[in-house]
Amino acid sequence: MRLVSVDELEEGDLLGRGLYDEGGRLMLRQGVPLTSRLIEGIKKRGHQYLFVQLNEKRAAASGFDLISNLRLLTKDLLGRVFRSVRQNGSLPLEPLMDWADHVSYSIAEEKEITIRLSDLERDPGRDEDHSELIAHSLNVCFLSMLTAKALGYKEKQIHEVALGSLLHDIGLVLPHDGTFFFQHPLIGHDLLRKLPDFPSESLKMVVQHHEQVDGTGFPYALRGPQVSEAAQIVGLCSEFDYFMNGGLKFRLPGEGIDFVMSKTDTAFGYGVVRAFLKAFQPYPVGTKVRLTGGLLGTVVELNRGHSCRPVVQLQPSGTSFDLMKHTTFMIEEVIHAD
Repeated sequence: MRLVSVDELEEGDLLGRGLYDEGGRLMLRQGVPLTSRLIEGIKKRGHQYLFVQLNEKRAAASGFDLISNLRLLTKDLLGRVFRSVRQNGSLPLEPLMDWADHVSYSIAEEKEITIRLSDLERDPGRDEDHSELIAHSLNVCFLSMLTAKALGYKEKQIHEVALGSLLHDIGLVLPHDGTFFFQHPLIGHDLLRKLPDFPSESLKMVVQHHEQVDGTGFPYALRGPQVSEAAQIVGLCSEFDYFMNGGLKFRLPGEGIDFVMSKTDTAFGYGVVRAFLKAFQPYPVGTKVRLTGGLLGTVVELNRGHSCRPVVQLQPSGTSFDLMKHTTFMIEEVIHAD
């Protein structure tokens, strides 16, 4: 089963998962052969990505970036969820559960998977569209799922993390003023607990994602093990995203790593922090960087356990420069392609 763009669909492809409308009504059942008429209708309804069964030849020819494709699918769903909450005060449960099945299966099945800063997004957009909240929720969701995987969570647990992290700020979708912020975990919890079969662990993530293990969080000032591990995952990923993307200042991935490490055993447990550092890849191979002293190069190798100090191939000399050995040098800038 493969997640593909609707522009890649062909007659005869089998729908990999059931397709629902915004109200949660089943439009097409799993396994339905797609016709040109069905494909056109799917496009008109605004769907961008679908799970389909491809034959081996089609699967080999289809470009595949798991995180990017899942993120686009999730963004499409989240926009519909937020609209439903604003307009009706309710959520479409079936599409949400179906989505969580998709992403948890996909993440659990991948043997080697990390997330990069370039996989995250920030789109301020217009306030009424909740574009910034959508971008934040997406980032937190994928960071949380991969952190959970790094902790050894299985598919069912990743499913719970997917729902709790995606909807952790759902309480902010309702009209509110500045004083509302400290109540949004409770409001989101009250909204979601009305849904039949919504996982209790996911509800904990929503209501506890601003709690901290030292007791300084809210809304209940919980301490230590009172804060669920999964809620700590969501809280850490939320703080990381706000630190990296929440202001006008550009921050290096390494600064984000330092920020997360500074939260160890005050806001979040050591195990959660360690798992996040395993899941997040600050300088993946191929990243172009500027080092101390103006040296330019490209990351060619990673040092296990020291993700902020990779091996860089200097330009134009081609010399390998190991930042673990040259400890006075640091990455000072990531150079983005024009």
